[in-house]
Amino acid sequence: MSEFYVVTGWTLRCLQLMVVIYLLYYFKQYRFNLLFGGKASLKTISDHKLHSCFLTALTCLIFNITSGQLAAFILALEIDLQIKIQIYYFTLVCSGVCYAVTLYIVHLIRGCLFTQAARYTLYISFLLVVLNALQLILRGFLESDAIYVLYGPITVCANIMIWLIVAKYPFYKFMESRIRQEA
Repeated sequence: MSEFYVVTGWTLRCLQLMVVIYLLYYFKQYRFNLLFGGKASLKTISDHKLHSCFLTALTCLIFNITSGQLAAFILALEIDLQIKIQIYYFTLVCSGVCYAVTLYIVHLIRGCLFTQAARYTLYISFLLVVLNALQLILRGFLESDAIYVLYGPITVCANIMIWLIVAKYPFYKFMESRIRQEA
């Protein structure tokens, strides 16, 4: 079963990378502003949506890759199992909180509004932080596997939902452009 989670994780990372690359390619004229622009480049609500979606997609991608690599590193450590479990879940809690803080800060620095996509990914990441904190307490300190069976499927579903939320805006823009070309 763990192979399924590893494959799913890497598949989601690839899909998130495709969303970021698509946003950079499709919105070529905004490429510099997406990466380095400030509040002055945000003139319309559509600009705010584009920038917020890009920031959300990029932040999701970066934190998904780094937390995955960090988790793999922790699991490979040769230390006592109980300490490894505590470090693992504590790191995942910290990673989720850092994601939320980073997403908020980059929106604040850029001066763009929070779109639904950004808010929903924050809600789901809050769910994952709570789930990881619960696992830290249950498995790390109380040595209980009470929700261990639910942990993997909930985490995978949450990450799929995050990808779907982030991919929604580029998908609609792509479909909108195709409809215009056909008309």
